[in-house]
This record gives sequence, C-alpha cells and structure tokens, in this order.
Amino acid sequence: MAPRRPSLEIRLVPPEWATHLISDLDDWHRAPRPVGDLAPFDLPDDAWFEYAWLDADGVPRSDPTGVSAANPWWEHACRLAGPAFREHPDVPSAAAKAEGRLERHKLPSSFLGSHRWVFLYSTAGPSTPGPLVLFQDGKACWHHGRVGPLADALTRSGAIPPAHFVFLQPEQRSGDYVFNPAFRSFVSEELIPFVEQARRCTESRVAWGVSLGALASAWLALDASGLFQTVVAQSGAFLGGPEDRPHDPYGGSEWLLAEIRAGRGGDLNWSLDCGTLEWLQGGHRRLIEAMTDTGCLHRSTSRTMGHNWQNWRQGIPDALRWALAR
Repeated sequence: MAPRRPSLEIRLVPPEWATHLISDLDDWHRAPRPVGDLAPFDLPDDAWFEYAWLDADGVPRSDPTGVSAANPWWEHACRLAGPAFREHPDVPSAAAKAEGRLERHKLPSSFLGSHRWVFLYSTAGPSTPGPLVLFQDGKACWHHGRVGPLADALTRSGAIPPAHFVFLQPEQRSGDYVFNPAFRSFVSEELIPFVEQARRCTESRVAWGVSLGALASAWLALDASGLFQTVVAQSGAFLGGPEDRPHDPYGGSEWLLAEIRAGRGGDLNWSLDCGTLEWLQGGHRRLIEAMTDTGCLHRSTSRTMGHNWQNWRQGIPDALRWALAR
C-alpha cells in the first residue's frame, strides 16, 4: 500500500453574504453545501482545490479573499494549491503558441445530417508518415489543453514521433458522445478517411477524450473494432450505459466496466486518469481493477484535483508520451 501523503487542514471562512459552498468536493452546482454545514476538512498537500460561494440569490461569486483558479468555464472559481502541488514541467505556458498551422475544415456528414468542424495539426509536413490522434472536444483540447505547443516541444526533443492531430468539435456533446451510432459512422466512414486523404497516416490511431469525450472515445474503440489501437481517457464519464434512460453521468449501468469484465478491450492500449476530488474516482478504480484482472494493457494516474482543465492539462504530456512513443 502506498504511503499516505501529508495532509492539510482546510478551513474555509464564508463571506457574510454566502449561503452555500460550491466546490470540487460536491461537483460544484450538483450539491451545494450550506455554509451552516461547513467544517474543516483535510486534503493531501499536493492538492489543487477549486471552489466558490453562492449568494442568497443563488448567484455564484468568487471568494473576496481567494485566488483566481483561471478556470475557463467559471470566472468565479478560486483555488487553493497545497505546498507540494507542482505544475507538470512540460505543460506549456498560457502564452505559448504552436509552431505550425492549424487547418480548419467544415466536414459535411450524411450520417449526422449536418456538418462538424474539424481542425488538423501536424508536427511535420502532411506527407510525413505518422500516427493519427483524434481529440474529442477539439477546441478545448487545443486552447485549454495546449496540445499544439506541447506536441511541438515533445516532437522536437524526440520524446514522441511526428504525428497528425485531429481536433473534432461536437455539435451537442450529449447528442454526439452518448452512444450515438450515427456519430460512430461519421467518425469511421467519413472523418477518418477524410483525414487520411489529407495526411499521410500510419495504421496507429489514438482516440482521446475528457469526460463525455472519453466515453465517446472508449465506445468508438470498442464498437468500431480495429479503428483505434489506443484510448486515452481523462476523467472518463463511465458511470452510465447505452440502456440507461435517461443517461446519467453520475450513476448507471457502468457499461465500460461490464465490457472489460466480459473480456472485451484486451486488444486495446488504455490510458486512464482521474482526479481524486471527482465523483468519477470510484468508477476509475473499478476499471483499473477490472483491467488488471483481465490482462488489459493499461496505465493509470490519479491527481489530487477535480473535474477541470487544470487537472487534464497536467495529464496530457505523459499520456502523449505513452500513447505515441510505444
């Protein structure tokens, strides 16, 4: 058993106007915690913890004495960083720019009956052979994940080979990403052939996603056999399944866990990471145990962080190394 990290006692003092705490502890707006119920709590000393307050009108507001978390979703998010928290040394700065050109394409789909925006980036020329990496939530992965300058730096250092990166933007996340056969057909029969005409790709393909995008990536890799060889799932929303009505990202039939326990997924390479302050941590542990029991090739990582881009950005460098330098 790994030794416990030293912990910090956290004492949050609500402003006079605050009625509830919203934070990583309760998945933010899902279960606001009344200030009357607040008590000191412990966090490991390597934690990155985000929080804010609700006022009497239910409006989220920053802590007047807090430090901004620079959360791209919520400008009111504040953060506490433990003394042992460290940014991954390979994460580019917010000001870093990609060295190459990001191509934008409006790709029509007969399966979806509409179009999807697709962005292509290569760390070498289009005619250079390289693996294909498909990111769901493409705009966010490019901007908040800083994949472009990161991939440039890792390629330049020889940590990863030249590769072709595809950033796919969904029209409506739950519509595209939650077990949608039309979306699967779009990816396998329209998107991948389009990319492989535009770029000289090897047969190595990586499906990458965060949260619901991770669910879509895992489903595509399992349902379209042979389309992908590697899945990178960051905070995968794996607590639901295709038979759940309605789909519930907080609990359900745990489709992927059942698939792994039934012996599927052994032909794939899996990278799983999740924050220990997320509601998804229990499902993450169960998946790791199932993959270990069934012999799936996998790596797994946890950080004392929540369901946010600060967490996912820390995981991208090592996951890229693992997925591409194999």
